[in-house]
Amino acid sequence: MTRVFALVGGVASGKSSVARAFEALGATVVDADAEGHEVLKDALVRQEIGKAFGDVFAPDASVDRAKLAAAVFGDAAKLEKLNSITHPRIRARTQARLEAALKGEAKAVVLDVSLLLESKAYEGKYDVLVYVACPEEERERRAESKRGWKRGELHKRQQHQLSLDTKRALADAVIDNGGSPEATQAQVERLWHEYIS
Repeated sequence: MTRVFALVGGVASGKSSVARAFEALGATVVDADAEGHEVLKDALVRQEIGKAFGDVFAPDASVDRAKLAAAVFGDAAKLEKLNSITHPRIRARTQARLEAALKGEAKAVVLDVSLLLESKAYEGKYDVLVYVACPEEERERRAESKRGWKRGELHKRQQHQLSLDTKRALADAVIDNGGSPEATQAQVERLWHEYIS
C-alpha cells in the first residue's frame, strides 16, 4: 500500500526541501505550488485575472506574481476573488496528479499543498500529516533572501492561514527544519523507516 504524507507548516518553513528529502528516498512528490504556476499560464486564467486586478503582468504577458501578490495580499475580498479563480483549477490538477501517483510504483507520495488544512479538499486523501517546524526569524530570513520579500510580507501572508499551533496540534509527526539539510534528511529518514520500511 502506498502511504501518502501531507506536509503543513508556516510560510517559508521549507516544506519543499522536506519534500525533496522524501523524494531522495523514493517518494513521488505532488506539488500544488508547481500546479499553481501552470494554472497561471492558462490564457483564460490570465484573462480573468486581468479583468479582476488590472495590469499585473510582465512584459511577456505572463502573470507577474510579485505584482499580483501586491494587489491582493492585505485585502481579504481581492484575495478571495483570486482564490475563486485559481484554487478550483489548482485543486483539480493536484488531485489528478495525486491519483496518477497512487497508481505508480512509489512506496510513498508526498502532498505539498500550502492551504491543505484550510481547503478541506484533501480530507481523507493522506495517511500521515507532517508539520514542518521552523523558527519565525529563520522563515523571515529565507523569505527575504530566497523569495525577495520585504520584511512583514511573511506575516501578512500567514494571517490568511490556520494558526501554526493548530497545524502542529493536528499533525501526526513534526520535522524541525530550522537546522542543516543533513539534520532534516535524518528526521525524514526516521519517519520513512517508521511508516514505510
